[in-house]
Amino acid sequence: MIKKVTLKHIAEDTGLSISTVSRALTRTGKISKENEKRIYESAYRLNYPVSSIHTPIELRNTIQIAIVTRHYTGEFFASLFEGFDLAAKDTNAGVSLMSVTHTSDSPDEIVSELRKTHFDAAVIFMPDYGEAEYEVLLNSFPAEFPLVSIAPIASPVMDTVTFDSYRGGHLVAKHFEERGYQKLGVIQGPINKSEAMLRKNGFLDYINASDNLSLVWEYCGDYSFAKGKAGYYNYKDAPVKPEAIFCTNDSMAVGFMHNAIRDGLIIPNDVAIAGYDDLPTCNLYTPTLSSVHTPYDSLGQKTIEIIINRLKEQSSARHTGYISLVPVSLSVRESTTSLSRIFKNPYKTLV
Repeated sequence: MIKKVTLKHIAEDTGLSISTVSRALTRTGKISKENEKRIYESAYRLNYPVSSIHTPIELRNTIQIAIVTRHYTGEFFASLFEGFDLAAKDTNAGVSLMSVTHTSDSPDEIVSELRKTHFDAAVIFMPDYGEAEYEVLLNSFPAEFPLVSIAPIASPVMDTVTFDSYRGGHLVAKHFEERGYQKLGVIQGPINKSEAMLRKNGFLDYINASDNLSLVWEYCGDYSFAKGKAGYYNYKDAPVKPEAIFCTNDSMAVGFMHNAIRDGLIIPNDVAIAGYDDLPTCNLYTPTLSSVHTPYDSLGQKTIEIIINRLKEQSSARHTGYISLVPVSLSVRESTTSLSRIFKNPYKTLV
């Protein structure tokens, strides 16, 4: 018969008191790191049933991180998750996607269940959340359970890792100027989303600081393909047309180009187009789409690094709204430079 391992066995194996062993395994009292390590190594060696949530991070085989979001069909969410998956492969972290789109439970209720299902931390991507919603979420969790947002808001209350959206817009305007375009336009994202306005503001600030550039057209979109298509018709009716347009995400850029090409325009000869997100479709469309490159693996690396550090430190410090910015770059392709070969427009004969 296999002998049941008790706290007494671990105490005898380590030379520490039973009460010290108990405090270590339940994480309910102060104990030195050295003794804590001795106790957990003994517990594992003796096959004592140790709760993974109480095991020190450095002694675990894996930690489990949930990415909580409203998931919709499209390349963006696939690219986001792939970036985190790539970032996790060189760590002891595992990532899981948890969608709150098709459920009757509120996001707060779903997130509050994470600890019960053996998750160690959560990454929150809820672009529709505001300050009040984040406050509710933070108050639902003990301070030592790491939560990190990857969706910026104007007045952040949760510590956040996000892309440098302002720089993205700035890079596009600079590229347009370097290509010799002077009359520019923009299709902005939703005005209630902080990162959408940062993209636009970076673009506008560069224009306003230049003697060569002017903004002659703008259209308010919502990040959808349909709004990109609608933006083209607004552009078509504009009395003064831009030579180059910054669409603040790739879906709207592709939507705009879809209607423009069907209407007989050649991009970039008639109008240059740049997007944002650098999704796989940028290389599949003709012409290929210039776009602000957002490295999702770098976003994942920084976010996971913060989570692991907090778990190691067992930090109970409250969130301050600190923002870590991940650098972006510009992937330049045919839509803002020139076609590798001028193709015969296949849509000219269509009605």
